[in-house]
Amino acid sequence: MSTLKVLREVKNYTQEYVATHIGVDQSTYSKLERNPKNLLAEQAQKLAELYQVSLSDIISGGVSISFSNNNFSEKGYVHNLTEETPGSLIEKIISSKDSEIKTLKDENDFLRMQNKQLLDLLEKKV
Repeated sequence: MSTLKVLREVKNYTQEYVATHIGVDQSTYSKLERNPKNLLAEQAQKLAELYQVSLSDIISGGVSISFSNNNFSEKGYVHNLTEETPGSLIEKIISSKDSEIKTLKDENDFLRMQNKQLLDLLEKKV
């Protein structure tokens, strides 16, 4: 399943809605969803804004990569030239998400401790 389709379905948008947003008809957007390498740079930017993700997430399929690994052709098409294998990209995504989860768990633990301290203070005052 393409990243564009996943993003669209997560937001519960129809292909027609997204197509209108980027200025194409539904059948053209359907083709872009199946083959995102044909996205114009302007369309990719509009999709990034619509889905509230970075332009590199749209271009690379959800993984932030340097623009030095991409070329914009004279017609404005984005060609992804990254040499990473899908497996290594998946591992990077998993590692990144694991790190985010750990950070959120630590933050949650800290907030729980703070909450307990505040409740203890309230009990002493009552």
